[in-house]
Amino acid sequence: MTRRLLQNAILVSVDPAIGNLHRADLLMEDGRIAAIGQDLGVTDAEIFDASGYIASPGFVDTHHHVWQSAIRALTADWSLADYFAGIRVVTAAHFRAEDMYAANRHGLLEALHAGVTTTADYCHNLITPDHAEEALRGTRESGARVIWCYGFNVPPTVETPFADTAARVRHLHDLAGRHFASREGRVSLGVSPEEEGLWAGDRERGRSQFQAARECGARVFWHCNSTMGLADRALSRDVTIAADLGVLGPETTLVHMGWSHPDEWSRAADAGAAFSFTPETELQMGMAWPNVTRAERLGIPFGLGIDIISNNSADLRSTLRLMLQAERGRLWEEAGVDGISRSGTDVSCAQALHWGTLGGATALGLDDRIGSLTPGKQADILLHDTRHLTMVGFDRTQLEGALVLHGTPENLRHVLVEGEFVKQDGEVRGARASSQALAATSEHVWRSLDALGGPAAALAAGHQVLAAIRG
Repeated sequence: MTRRLLQNAILVSVDPAIGNLHRADLLMEDGRIAAIGQDLGVTDAEIFDASGYIASPGFVDTHHHVWQSAIRALTADWSLADYFAGIRVVTAAHFRAEDMYAANRHGLLEALHAGVTTTADYCHNLITPDHAEEALRGTRESGARVIWCYGFNVPPTVETPFADTAARVRHLHDLAGRHFASREGRVSLGVSPEEEGLWAGDRERGRSQFQAARECGARVFWHCNSTMGLADRALSRDVTIAADLGVLGPETTLVHMGWSHPDEWSRAADAGAAFSFTPETELQMGMAWPNVTRAERLGIPFGLGIDIISNNSADLRSTLRLMLQAERGRLWEEAGVDGISRSGTDVSCAQALHWGTLGGATALGLDDRIGSLTPGKQADILLHDTRHLTMVGFDRTQLEGALVLHGTPENLRHVLVEGEFVKQDGEVRGARASSQALAATSEHVWRSLDALGGPAAALAAGHQVLAAIRG
């Protein structure tokens, strides 16, 4: 039995029964948390002196297209229409299988560097079976905990060996049987069906993708109500469509949900579905407000996600900070009062930390395994150094505030997944080789876009393709 003891840590458990402890020991056995307490008196374990460190649960990213880590900042000033045209139609088509490997491995190492120990990877650029195999290989080699979601989307401008949706379903079953026969391990299977707008009016096409997920025992992650109806600009009815098809349930995480009728929220809540909000892209790209307060009031489990590294960083804390302060501002405006009128805010830093840990774990259906420092759960743990330049001087009564508002990848010195150090003394294992591989992949993709006249020309070409498809 492998035993490791974190000794004398400042502990933020995100477990209401444990709370915060200012001097705590945490014992790990075979990758799980075995005990938490003060002066456990353990001597037969590898001891790590955690004095001066805040120990907290690993962050949980509920929505991330990891393969886009090779094209940073490409979408920095883009709308959602630009994203579809420039990424989905053009750029995605230039990714080779080996590029999926390099991008997925590196993107997840970047996430670990920022303390994201669990990622729901919406891998929706599986042009060939080799693309899927290589993306999955890179995912496993990263050492991260991942729900790797088989995406049914294919760029409309490439030749693909998949003749139709039925062929994709057969491939999913084959892949699941070969790679996910055992439910153990850090990487588990999810499924990401196409958006309803891509079903071309064929609801059986969509239903079969959801059904395949159920047959494989996989959780479903679905872009839902992220746009207004393209024809009449009415709010979307994706939730109703899914419910009518009998595919909406507690094994479903609905992503975005901004352009939703109120009854769509209620119907999702009644079905036991969870939500994932990605405020950085939702606010930028016109996907409407990520209404975390409404979700909380309805009792809908939700977490936050990064979405795309072609736009923003993999540091989930920046997402938590953005959502926290934006929602505080929205609620002040909704209440019609100014800050001099009363004390306190409507949303706390502790709530924000919950969104990024236990809330996210619940939205992924993994709250029995991760999301809090609780005996019996996986030992996915972050250690922030309070002596670091950016942490020293923090309020000892505001531990969640110190983590959310002042935590950075730089003062996050150690990261453990299943009790194993994947980042130690500020260095992520395998980062140097991963960066070299990603640089080669990135050079290939940028060269491909340059051959089209550069990113702006590629974007224009993508819009032309979309216009032709729409008729």
